[in-house]
Amino acid sequence: MTNYEALLTGYPIYIATKEVQRRKHPKKRINKKWRKRYGVIEYNSMPHGEIIFNEIDRVFYMTKKTLQKLQERSE
Repeated sequence: MTNYEALLTGYPIYIATKEVQRRKHPKKRINKKWRKRYGVIEYNSMPHGEIIFNEIDRVFYMTKKTLQKLQERSE
């Protein structure tokens, strides 16, 4: 168990990355096809590599990319 893994166990992790669809269609069944065809864009509300711990709520905030790197290190 690495230091990162010991640090993150027991606390919820909120991902600060939001996915936004490139093009939308008002009909649900067509919109699913458009999402697959045109894809999504990821917006990060904080920089990569930064981890914020909120002591009041006992929650970690990080981006999706940062979480993936931490999981790779712990393996």
